[in-house]
Amino acid sequence: MEQEIERRIDEFKKRLFTGRIRDRIVKLCLFGSVAKEGILKKDSDVDLLIVVNDGQKAREEIMDLSFEFQTEYGFPVEPIICSIEDLFPITDYFVYNCLNYGVEVYSMEKNKIKRESCKHLKGLAEEYLEGAANAREEGFFRLAVDAAYNAAELAMKGLILLIEDDLPGSHGGIVGKFGELYVKSGKFERAIGRQLNQSLELRNQARYKFSARIGKEEADSTIKIASFMIGQLALSIKE
Repeated sequence: MEQEIERRIDEFKKRLFTGRIRDRIVKLCLFGSVAKEGILKKDSDVDLLIVVNDGQKAREEIMDLSFEFQTEYGFPVEPIICSIEDLFPITDYFVYNCLNYGVEVYSMEKNKIKRESCKHLKGLAEEYLEGAANAREEGFFRLAVDAAYNAAELAMKGLILLIEDDLPGSHGGIVGKFGELYVKSGKFERAIGRQLNQSLELRNQARYKFSARIGKEEADSTIKIASFMIGQLALSIKE
């Protein structure tokens, strides 16, 4: 890669990591023609995928910094910003293509990325659990079961990510992989695996079968296992 490109990219990185969002940067990856050819042609942009561990504030800060950098140096950095939530699993082909065929110029340590991803999953799971509890109090037991199972599954995803680098694509696959890693290994009692399977079945009935009996008892049992799973994820993140 041309020395000029490397020097400017290093300077841009320095600006990022001395700014307010330095702790929110997860990955930096060059892609596009500059990454492929290592040559900065006239009128070509330097495309840079930036993965962040935050939302709109980080995006605004990066766009402001990019504009200032281009104005100061005339160096055409074109940032594309995505979230850490897009990494596990990678479902966006554009992100997949950038990370696999681009040039990585910075990455947070892998286990730290996974733990930060787990914190996001935990936060989302807690929100679904709260929604499940509210639905249960209002007597919307089907909605409570659906939301509570989703909370439990998000917690399972987090626990799986602490060991594996990828996630199954189906609900049953998530339960099965969790069982393989945590129940079969003896880390959790078999009763937990059974309750998770039952919760998935209740969720499917609640969502798709009008004739299914979904009441307070079913809502309470699903909320209980979801709360337990979130607690286990929280403990595991702290370890």
